Amino acid sequence: MKNARKTLKAVSLAFLLMSMTAPLVLVNNVSAAEPQRLQVSYCGPYGNWMKIQTDLITILFPAGGKKPMFLWWYANDTSNIYVVKYKGLIEYMTLDYDYYRLAWEANALTLRERLMAKYASSGQHQTDMEIRNKIMYLGWWSGFHPALLPFSACRWNLTGPEEVNRTDGVSYISFNFTLVKAPPTFDFAEDSVIIRCRFYLTDATESAHGLYNYTVKAGELKMDFVVKNWKWNIDKLNDLFEYLKSRGYTVPRLRAGLALWVDMASLNLTKLLIAEQDVDAPPQAPESVAEAQPEPVEKNSDVSDIIAGGQRIQVKNKADETTPLNVRTRLQQRFRLRFARESQTLAGFFDFVNKALIINSTTNEPSVVDVTAAYMQAGNHLRLFIGYPYFGSNILEHDPSIGVEQAIPILPKLLWILVGATVVIGVAVAAVKLLKKPINILAVK
Repeated sequence: MKNARKTLKAVSLAFLLMSMTAPLVLVNNVSAAEPQRLQVSYCGPYGNWMKIQTDLITILFPAGGKKPMFLWWYANDTSNIYVVKYKGLIEYMTLDYDYYRLAWEANALTLRERLMAKYASSGQHQTDMEIRNKIMYLGWWSGFHPALLPFSACRWNLTGPEEVNRTDGVSYISFNFTLVKAPPTFDFAEDSVIIRCRFYLTDATESAHGLYNYTVKAGELKMDFVVKNWKWNIDKLNDLFEYLKSRGYTVPRLRAGLALWVDMASLNLTKLLIAEQDVDAPPQAPESVAEAQPEPVEKNSDVSDIIAGGQRIQVKNKADETTPLNVRTRLQQRFRLRFARESQTLAGFFDFVNKALIINSTTNEPSVVDVTAAYMQAGNHLRLFIGYPYFGSNILEHDPSIGVEQAIPILPKLLWILVGATVVIGVAVAAVKLLKKPINILAVK
């Protein structure tokens, strides 16, 4: 009986050891085991694509700058192609929420309805025709642009890629997407929306205008998303708010923001032609996220889940409204979203720092602002909305990244069971022998 109890304790100890070490065996960070400098090849056009390839990762992006989208896969798992598409910029206004919501898109119709409901349809001034006319018919509504600037309706210019070797030993492949032609109501955005891309061949520590440092691993594609010269709809409401105050209204302070809309999707390798169709698809020009139709990649995506920080989001479902994400992390850490299929976490990730930089357009002085995020489940793909607070006539900079992080393929389940059983038996036998062995205590003189 005593030996049986000892054996049971030993087996329990063995299982505990296995449970502690198994996660370390299954997953590893690819960049940690890589040499100091990745060997890279890049070429294009490769059909509709430019291509960057190493023994770790392959990245494709549209040649000719047709649209800012990125496809990539891990060298040891070519069956899963990860897709991130920059879909557009959305101006929104809010009283109660820091993050983007569909209901708070800053278009003329939505704002007019809300202002009418608040200031001209109830309360002591509901029969005041002057206020109604101010809200309904003043010509300043015609100066509003739509809430959504759809990137697929724009023309983009691609510069690069080219290899950069710095004197500090850091090397990367550099290329830029620049918005050069926008719909007429967004002509102010031309040459003012830029995605500066750097695919790192070495690990690097970079400085964000001297305000903080961040680390980039070899094999990551880091992007500086830049917006300048934005014309805000909220600035056109100042005269109306001053008038309402003069009539005795307490006007709450509206908070404006700009949201970057990003779609996250995944394709099987056999569906790579779907991405070709997406690049050549006719441009859409919706004025709201609700009006936007899924493009070929999103229609054929097979990702079922996104792991956002520690939260699992089932994107195979659909939702009609956005849900906030808690992106608060330490400044040097990035908020990471990982692709998943059911219970299997895949190699691809998209991440970003939860701070953005605002560069004063006159003095060039930088400052840091908080970033918010929300998401919408859209049926096998995720619509992600990264929110930036109002920055006036200044310049916004933010830094998302894409890459892969799973290095060791998961072994077949039966093989893991056999390996685990062998280890458990071995540890149990050793533990029983140890427990049976007499212990000698030597007196120290």
